Amino acid sequence: MQPPTTPPAVATGSARSSSVVALTPRRVLNLDNSKQPLSRGTPLEAALAATADDVCARKTYALPASSDSAPQNALQHSLAHRIRVERDYSTGDARQFSLKLPDALAGRIDDQRFMQFVGHINELLAKAEGATVRNVLEGCLAFATLYLSTLVIKPHFKKTVDDISRYVYRENNALFRPAGFLVIDPKQTAYMFIEIISL
Repeated sequence: MQPPTTPPAVATGSARSSSVVALTPRRVLNLDNSKQPLSRGTPLEAALAATADDVCARKTYALPASSDSAPQNALQHSLAHRIRVERDYSTGDARQFSLKLPDALAGRIDDQRFMQFVGHINELLAKAEGATVRNVLEGCLAFATLYLSTLVIKPHFKKTVDDISRYVYRENNALFRPAGFLVIDPKQTAYMFIEIISL
């Protein structure tokens, strides 16, 4: 009986930095598609040739064809319960969301309340990104102190973003949850859209 051997090690890298990689027995593809076995001149070639006849098969992970616990296509299932309020680019590149009520919310959420909700978020975003004297002075102070001032003084933008998060939380409890929906904080989607999930 032969004692177990450790796999050969191969040096890789440039002259300046090199690393040693231990090879473990794996299935290797014969790239030239020839039926001849690989040469067994060196220990590395011998280790590779031992598994050259086998071809790696890719594993696929699919949901069962019929299952009561999982939908057939999980991605379509999850997207079917998500509603997006897209950005409104009619006024330029400013972060503003469309005031139009999505069709999936029609009849379940009051149109005027929804317009007030999105309109208030739009106002807060405009206030946060506006070129006001306060924002300019905060930016100059942050630049002059290598942004150490932001550790002591909370920037106006961050305060406004926190206001938006609190507003979304309040409206979720007052308006959306009773109707069977939940609005995800737009900060989580980088203000690219407002996402509403059907509960």
